[in-house]
Amino acid sequence: METEYKQYNIRLSIDSRLEQVRVLSGALRGIGKELELSDDKLGQLELMMVEAVNNVIEHAYQMQGGNDVQVRVDYSPAAVHLIISDSGHTMPEAVHSEARDMPNPEDLPEGGWGMGLIHLLADSIRYSIDAKGNHLHVSKQLG
Repeated sequence: METEYKQYNIRLSIDSRLEQVRVLSGALRGIGKELELSDDKLGQLELMMVEAVNNVIEHAYQMQGGNDVQVRVDYSPAAVHLIISDSGHTMPEAVHSEARDMPNPEDLPEGGWGMGLIHLLADSIRYSIDAKGNHLHVSKQLG
């Protein structure tokens, strides 16, 4: 007998203002608790999402409010996939094309940890651009 499970596809959207990232983070924690994700996996997903959304606001939208940042959460028992989408400036290929080492803190004026943390925590990462905008796909295996 095959075990049935629910598969979820949840969409969240915020305005491109840093103070709204906290609300998005709280929503993801609520989703994770509902899906009974471990605290460890949920913490990693939350960190990846927050870093990605902060990057969108800071770089794609250059700290300008009034723009849409979308996060889609796809869940199956095997993995959680986050898709962070925007219609701002595209990410330079060197930033997303390959895994990066964590930067040396002494070399950073401020920030600079975002994509390094995402590459470190994600089991897979992909960046795509289409007519609707930019999309960062990150996945975390649950098994």
